[in-house]
Amino acid sequence: MSARAAHRVEVSRIVPVDAETAFDRVSDPRNHPRWIPLTRFEGDPPAAPAPGVAFTMISGPGARGGRSGLVDRMTTVEHVPPSTAHGTLGRSVVRKAGPVLLGTAGLDVVPVDEHRARVVWWEEAYLAGPWPRRANELAVGLVLRGMLALALWRFGREVARRRG
Repeated sequence: MSARAAHRVEVSRIVPVDAETAFDRVSDPRNHPRWIPLTRFEGDPPAAPAPGVAFTMISGPGARGGRSGLVDRMTTVEHVPPSTAHGTLGRSVVRKAGPVLLGTAGLDVVPVDEHRARVVWWEEAYLAGPWPRRANELAVGLVLRGMLALALWRFGREVARRRG
């Protein structure tokens, strides 16, 4: 019996910055609360992404103020920077370890030219628990698609302002 492929949700955006800079900023989860609403980063110690580095994001009303919320524990499993000079893709992948969300998520950064990159943010996540996985993935995917679109829009706006 073969395992079926996970339901992937992805959003992409071309941003006005080179691939290396885009990757350094967008793949570092310490930056994500600037773009993802109602979310804070927790890490001990707060470390830049690298394979084996674990961190936690907390999301929900009041999360930024220190209140509890949805706990999303993750561990970086792949982190390979892009190269504009060589035209190579950068990829950062995390494994979600619950207690609420399970699955994987990642960021792919593709050089477009010396001054632009295409950022693809994707998630293959589902709620832990007894719910039927396919329906679960589809429902979670609707929320994730909106969150990812907003996050990439905010990221694009941020890097455009820094250039200007």
